[in-house]
Amino acid sequence: MELRIISKELPEEGKITDKSHKSMVNHLTRIILKPVEEPLFRGHFLKNNLVDAQAVRNFGLQLQHRAERVALMMELLAAKEFSFHFQQGSIFADSSVMEGQEAKEYLLGNGFLDQEFQIFLEYGRKWGIM
Repeated sequence: MELRIISKELPEEGKITDKSHKSMVNHLTRIILKPVEEPLFRGHFLKNNLVDAQAVRNFGLQLQHRAERVALMMELLAAKEFSFHFQQGSIFADSSVMEGQEAKEYLLGNGFLDQEFQIFLEYGRKWGIM
């Protein structure tokens, strides 16, 4: 008879590493991305009620920068199996695979600021009593 010793690394405190357990809930992680942020718009055109061609150009550059940031987030999230839809002026990225905290750390780790997105979690009971 052969004895085999298997060493296991201890997980970081507070993190679940074994995802094979049976969960009693289904979860949906929803990340909201806003292509145009309201303060951005108001900051350009409502501050002094003065509008000139350069103000419009500057606003266009900021919109272009914001659109590029949103597109980059979408590409990263798509690689993690998120699906997307547009509703009420926002882009919704949904996943039942990635947890909210994991998604937040993923986006922050890729250089995004927490002000650039909102994360919501929805849980639904699968069976039994919670």
